[in-house]
Amino acid sequence: MNTKLLQVKSLSKSFPIERRGLFNFFKGKLTAVDKGSFDIKQGKTIGLVGESGCGKSTTGRSILRLTEPTRGNVIFDGVDLSSLTIKELRTYRKQMQMIFQDPFASLNPRMMVGETIAEPIYVHGLAKGKEVTDRVEKLLDRVGLTPDYACLLYTSPSPRDQRG
Repeated sequence: MNTKLLQVKSLSKSFPIERRGLFNFFKGKLTAVDKGSFDIKQGKTIGLVGESGCGKSTTGRSILRLTEPTRGNVIFDGVDLSSLTIKELRTYRKQMQMIFQDPFASLNPRMMVGETIAEPIYVHGLAKGKEVTDRVEKLLDRVGLTPDYACLLYTSPSPRDQRG
C-alpha cells in the first residue's frame, strides 16, 4: 500500500510568552514546533524521537488539534483537518491516537483494565450496553489476553519497579 494516510505539511506551533519585571516588559513567543513535515503511508507506523522538550507531544497534539497549530496543514485520508469544525473533527479523532512516552502516566490507576478499554468506545458512541463488553473482550482476545483481564485493577508501578 503506497497511499498516504497522514500528511503533515509545514506544521508549526508557537506559544505566546510574557515576562514582567520591575523595570521591563517582554512579550514574545516560544516556538515549540517549526515547519514539521512528514507522511505516513497506510499500514505503516512512525515514531517521533527526540530529547525531552523538543516538541514531540506538541506535534501529536497539533495533529489531533488538541492544541491548535499556528500554521501548516494536516491531511488525514485526503481531508484537511485544519478546515474542519470541532464537531466534524470528532469523526476523524476516532481513527487516530497519540501514544505518550510514559504509558504509566496515561493510565488511571483507579480504573480497571476493561474500563480503560471501554472508555473511548463510550466517548465516541461506538457501542452501548452488552455490545461494549463484547468489544472489550474481543479487543483483549486480539492482543492475546483472556477476558479475565478486563476485571483487573491497574496499579502504578512502584519507584523500585522503575529502577533500571
